[in-house]
Amino acid sequence: MFQVGPGVVFLQFDHSFLGRGIMMHCVTPVEPLLHCVTHTMFYQSNIPAVVPKFILKGESIQFERDVMIWNNKKYISKPLLVKEDSAVRKHRRWFSQFYSENSPRLQYQRDTLDF
Repeated sequence: MFQVGPGVVFLQFDHSFLGRGIMMHCVTPVEPLLHCVTHTMFYQSNIPAVVPKFILKGESIQFERDVMIWNNKKYISKPLLVKEDSAVRKHRRWFSQFYSENSPRLQYQRDTLDF
């Protein structure tokens, strides 16, 4: 997996029997708390189309399961992390390069359902 930026991820597949391919995962913000997500699959031409379609279907099922988790998570600016969570800290540090002082922020209002 290679994350290019906040909205583009490449997943590479290289299997001795199922062949090679790349899936491109793109996330485009539409408005606060709403994103347009696309998955595009590029696969070697001598592999039957059922193989990349199966992989893409599996990815979309897993993605849909993750949406429920994302919709119910809370942002904690300084979470308590254990040693095994070091990837979270590293990813947040890397991701922060895409924000500036002028980046729009979601205004969280406590005790209300308005965003």
